Amino acid sequence: MPVSNTMGWPDQKAAGQPIEEESPIDDEALVESLRSGDPGAPARFFDAYGRYVERLLLRVLGRDPDLEDLLHDVFAEALGNIEQLRDPTRLKGWLTRMTVFIARGMLRRRRRHGWLAFVPDEKLPSMPSPSTPPEARDLLNRVFAVLQRLRPNHRIAFSLRYIEGMTLPEAAEASGVSLATFKRWLKASNRAFMSSAQRIDRALYEELLNTPRWGSLS
Repeated sequence: MPVSNTMGWPDQKAAGQPIEEESPIDDEALVESLRSGDPGAPARFFDAYGRYVERLLLRVLGRDPDLEDLLHDVFAEALGNIEQLRDPTRLKGWLTRMTVFIARGMLRRRRRHGWLAFVPDEKLPSMPSPSTPPEARDLLNRVFAVLQRLRPNHRIAFSLRYIEGMTLPEAAEASGVSLATFKRWLKASNRAFMSSAQRIDRALYEELLNTPRWGSLS
């Protein structure tokens, strides 16, 4: 269940925002064109999945100054390894795992160096929808301020499940781990998130205590 439902954070429909319809993608034909060296295929690949990958990175990392570079890294890695994709019909899932893998690597490097993303707003990428209500935007920023304190695997588990809104099996597959392992990560992330919120944003912590989903984790 996405954060919009567990935290009272409006989703697009609840906020009255238009829901963009995705055009069908012929993944088999796209993969074939990439493998055959079609010069226009990389651009079509990015057109098909660029916004999805960007959204996924944004929901895992928040408003990150390296978002554009990471987006480039994901597609460069995918293009360089397209021959390793065994089932072209599973292109999106393969790309999702690659995106999560690259995001995890960046989070681990930063954690090793004790780096937190304190960057002026004007240097950060904008959120996906400018029409997002101010209260939802503020809540999102506060959530990510807490998430920065979590271990990479726990942060990814929280983000995929509650912000991106993946099911447990989808999130486990995207993380490249078994369902049992992902559930352990998610349980740990829930407790770590509430503990960090209590320390650094008492108002957020109190707000979450008033929701059935989160109050039980305190």
